[in-house]
Amino acid sequence: MDFEPTNADRRIIEIAREQAAIARRYAAYYDKHENELPPEQFPEADGVPNPVILAEDGIEGGSGPRILHSLVIHEIYGGGIALHRARWGLGNTVLKTVATPEQYEKWKDLTIAIAITEPGAGSDPANIRTTATFDRETGEWVLNGEKIFISQAQSADAAMVFSRFIAPDGSRGMTTFLVEKGTPGFIVGPQLRKLGIRSHDTCNLVFDNCRIPDFNHIKGDFKSTMSVFNDSRPMVGAMALGVARAALDFTREKLEERGIKIDYAAGAPSRSALADRFLRLEAAYEAALLTVLRSKWLEQQGSPPKLEASIAKAAAGKAARRITQGCIEMLGPEALSEDHPLERLFRDGRIFDIYEGAGEIQRLIIARSILGYTNKELR
Repeated sequence: MDFEPTNADRRIIEIAREQAAIARRYAAYYDKHENELPPEQFPEADGVPNPVILAEDGIEGGSGPRILHSLVIHEIYGGGIALHRARWGLGNTVLKTVATPEQYEKWKDLTIAIAITEPGAGSDPANIRTTATFDRETGEWVLNGEKIFISQAQSADAAMVFSRFIAPDGSRGMTTFLVEKGTPGFIVGPQLRKLGIRSHDTCNLVFDNCRIPDFNHIKGDFKSTMSVFNDSRPMVGAMALGVARAALDFTREKLEERGIKIDYAAGAPSRSALADRFLRLEAAYEAALLTVLRSKWLEQQGSPPKLEASIAKAAAGKAARRITQGCIEMLGPEALSEDHPLERLFRDGRIFDIYEGAGEIQRLIIARSILGYTNKELR
């Protein structure tokens, strides 16, 4: 198991790094203007390849699309925002996994957000209250409920909605429905004001007697719908570590301006306390990044990395919080100024530890998997 990037990987990673350097010029603006989404594509990206697409499509001589994708995302989020808007959402993964061939063919080119989280059911999807009832007279499903903190809610073409249902035969359960934008009763709220990642498209969704055809019933059950997070949780970890890397790079630069050089060859007795602390934070970053890459490696081998995905998300989120806070403590009051990126990186790092399953929830999943605890025993 070797995670050293190949020469082919490095070419794509360098494109992502160059675009991240450009994105840093815009990051502060969109952090302060959180109701204004970044454009679908920045002018500087016109004619420039999208490194995410290059990574997803796979390249000859690369480490594999899942590993390379995570490394590219890691670089991009070090810049704060992406120069290219994402073409797919988590709803696309559900569509690809459980839809019929006819459903997939109809919607495969759409960007589909996933709508799971609700008020009072953020970390426990089993307690969602959105309902879908079948109307025998019209052959339609009627959705009612609210979803909150939905990524890509405004920019996506449709939402994959996780809901309770009452079937024509009276059976009940949980399933997914695809709801396209413009459907009567499908309401997208305004951009949410957030602590961090303010440039991210995040809105609430409301379904008010929203009628959709039976064809839109995708029939993703709880297990198949939740499995999409095996892919996305390590990716969020890669984003968090991109933020952490940016914080470390900024802190190194400022320490060196003060005459404090990070000497990797020096032994502990000859290092300053600040240099020693910096190296410890950097070690935490590298350890967390290895958990992300291992999860993606397992995914490439065809092994569903449920446990490893949660480990990667928990480790990376914790590392991002620890690193960004540690960098602020090392630099002191200067780090709190909005003239520098570190206070924004601190806020962004905190958010990445929460969404896509908070660190505490990941630790419960890990405990269930490794120690064999039941839900009841963990409460």
